[in-house]
Amino acid sequence: MLDVQALFTQLEQEAISKNHRRLLVLSGKKDWCRQQVQFLQVSENLVWIGNTAPADVRNFNNRQSYKLLGQTLGHLVYDARDGMNPNSFGQVAGCLSGGSVLVLLCPDLDLWPEFDDPEHEHLVAYPYKPGDAGRRFISRFVHILEDEAYAFVLRQQQTFTGIAAEVPEVLTALTPEIDPVLPSKTLDQQHAVELILSQFRRGRRPAVITADRGRGKSVALGIAAAQLSGLDYEDLLITAPEYAAASAAFDMAHQLLPEYKYTKGCLSHKGHKIRFVEPELALSEVGKGQVLLVDEAAAIPVPTLTKLLQHFPRVAFSTTIHGYEGTGQGFSVRFKGVLNRETPNWKSIHLTQPIRWSDNDPLETLLFNLLMLNAEAVPGEKLLETYSSDEISIHKLDRDELTEDYAILDQLFGLLVLAHYRTTPGDLRVLLDSPNLHIWILKSSGYVAGVVLVAEEGPLQEDLIEPIWAGERRPRGHLLPQTLVNQEGYRDGANLKYGRIMRIAIHPALRRNNLGSQLLSVLKEQGKALGWDCLGASFSASSDLLSFWQQAGFNTIRMGSSRDSVSGSHAAVVLHPLTNPGNQVAEHLRGRFLEQLNYRLSDDLDSLEPELVCLLLQHAGHLPELTEHDWNDLRGFAIHNRSYENCAFAIHKFIFHVLDWVDNETLEHFLQNSDFVLLLKRNLQQHSWEQLEDNGQGRKHLMQQLRKVINLLLERLQLDG
Repeated sequence: MLDVQALFTQLEQEAISKNHRRLLVLSGKKDWCRQQVQFLQVSENLVWIGNTAPADVRNFNNRQSYKLLGQTLGHLVYDARDGMNPNSFGQVAGCLSGGSVLVLLCPDLDLWPEFDDPEHEHLVAYPYKPGDAGRRFISRFVHILEDEAYAFVLRQQQTFTGIAAEVPEVLTALTPEIDPVLPSKTLDQQHAVELILSQFRRGRRPAVITADRGRGKSVALGIAAAQLSGLDYEDLLITAPEYAAASAAFDMAHQLLPEYKYTKGCLSHKGHKIRFVEPELALSEVGKGQVLLVDEAAAIPVPTLTKLLQHFPRVAFSTTIHGYEGTGQGFSVRFKGVLNRETPNWKSIHLTQPIRWSDNDPLETLLFNLLMLNAEAVPGEKLLETYSSDEISIHKLDRDELTEDYAILDQLFGLLVLAHYRTTPGDLRVLLDSPNLHIWILKSSGYVAGVVLVAEEGPLQEDLIEPIWAGERRPRGHLLPQTLVNQEGYRDGANLKYGRIMRIAIHPALRRNNLGSQLLSVLKEQGKALGWDCLGASFSASSDLLSFWQQAGFNTIRMGSSRDSVSGSHAAVVLHPLTNPGNQVAEHLRGRFLEQLNYRLSDDLDSLEPELVCLLLQHAGHLPELTEHDWNDLRGFAIHNRSYENCAFAIHKFIFHVLDWVDNETLEHFLQNSDFVLLLKRNLQQHSWEQLEDNGQGRKHLMQQLRKVINLLLERLQLDG
């Protein structure tokens, strides 16, 4: 039998010589696998990922592995018998340094796909059981491992003669001819810091840093922050989706500024500060010449990034392109268009030199394949060249097709990565294995150009309805019916069957061709055949998204009370009924939402964007009657000198009629009129005169604006009959 310790030592020496990381797979029964790695227990820098590790070994389970982000690890044991979590596996592997070995313990490769993986319970929702989860993800995983030349797989039933193993040769990385200037560890990192400093010296010129994992982009932000804090920038802000993503930047800044007092999220010294703020809270920061550094920008929605870009005179964005917490490919497509429009003098740098390991690292290449971090949508140029409306086809996917045709899987997952800012490797396993998931794809001339993922939800178990309504239970899955029962307090919503649209994506190159509407039309038809009562979706509300869903025949039935700290948006829920029972539920919830909205606009939704206010009320029906007395009040305020307070209720009712009458083009024109926006804020959202005067305009001028816009609206309404 092969001496595993000798093999491990051989792999370790080869990894050290090239500053690479290597993978050793031990495949067999649990006791055998653990016995093979007993010699590692004496290793000081060993981390074990699994539920139970040997004594005196640092141990984290899959749910705790995020705590290792930002740390540099030596050798690692990942026990897949305790669950193969794609996000956790990718995160901890990314923490390994050159010269280390990742040991993967797993069942026999032939039997692994049928193994009852503990992760299955996170892939299923009632009435499904863990055993109902698919086996496609692990089947693909095993297939890649068996084909990978640089992964050394040792199976329990294998026998060898002697103790030596042939380890495949890996290309040696080229050594740079010029050393970087400290504290930068690579020339790439040095150039990134220099770009930030250079752009900031010139005023409103953003810097953008992109990189794959392990290239030191976060540390580059820390170096830049330390150097900027030593200049004239007294209050420097760093933001990220969560503090853990920015911790490496703070650690590096503290190394360079040892005299600064360091507490979590804050470095301070003699009036100079480097502070962490959440993205949404950063927008409320004021001050002369403030600086903002944004880490993991791709995990922040583009509307929030746009606001940050507009708010701060000096800003740098850094993001991972192929990451385990989300992807930056969509960032490259969506946000760079905003940069071109808002700040055409922006500059970018892409970091390619790894810091923790050297180029041509075999584990990085393998992880990209296993977790599809390299998935690519079809190039936009190819879609445009071959596009014809006659060559569009839509069909419901049998997911076994994805393991038989890796090209389709690559195009499909690549499109999801391109379209959504938080697509992770964990989503790949959901895509392949969740039993309640349905997938429709849209092809253009044979290429994947659109996709919709739908989770089948409801009805809820009878004995769960009351505990869910009372807030005592929150079972896994079933987001739509649970939302209706618990948050809307509508028990009747529990008894229906829903198709919840988790993701819908159309390739950016083919947008504006009505393809999203075509995809939803097919979904409506086939969803009804599947026995669904309603289609629905939950999303971070923006004017573009809300307009898309409304044009597709979906009505808003819920708007969350608070804003998400990352997206800065309220969560919206929309429904489209497919059956009579579905229509009854949707109509009841829609009517109740509109009843409450009139009150909520002056309460928890008083800061809702004017565009969203109008979209929610446009063509909503439920119009209050405008009496002759009301019309006299409107004319008296607009043309004469009646006070606002005496005419406010007539104006309130009038706005509802305006929004019911106005078409999309006219509404867009109105929203560009600051007087119309003022009217919405003062009347519908009940902003006080004092709040409105904070913008620098006195009460008299504000009143003139309101009279002017009411007069304009009366004239337009009269002209259009």
